[in-house]
Amino acid sequence: MTKIINLNYVKKEQEKFLDYLRNVEGIKYQESKFEVPMWLTLALLSELVEVLNETKIHKWWDRSQVNQDKLKEELADLLSHLGNLANELDVDLIASVEETQTTSLENQFIYIAYKITTLPWRKMFGKHKLDTLIVKYVELVYSLGFDMEEIREAYFNKMKENYLNPKFMES
Repeated sequence: MTKIINLNYVKKEQEKFLDYLRNVEGIKYQESKFEVPMWLTLALLSELVEVLNETKIHKWWDRSQVNQDKLKEELADLLSHLGNLANELDVDLIASVEETQTTSLENQFIYIAYKITTLPWRKMFGKHKLDTLIVKYVELVYSLGFDMEEIREAYFNKMKENYLNPKFMES
């Protein structure tokens, strides 16, 4: 079944949070008018790896349970940077997605990593890649056994924490 997923709430919240950070003394936002900032590409990749680490799918020797709450938090962190990318590209975060598990998790992670690492630096060419990233992100969420409402809740919980985090506060 195809479902329209509207994640524009993330785009709006991330814009508010980045505006907040821009006003914190000692934090200098790295802007670029025509290119996707390198920090953002690295942040997306870093957050994807954090999601991967929480799933433990590559750690065949690790017999400990997956911390589902931590996994949702990491998915929310990745989503926040997809929101940042949508703001950089000035596009909506809306996708049409099948509500089914797709390929293996391993293939999903590799495909998303590929899409992130091959993001065009030029903003004008990045919009199509973001559409694909959103679809693959939502498919990953479903494949990990979550729904988008759970991720929305985790996202807003994380945003509350971010505003209270001393590393983001004015000195």
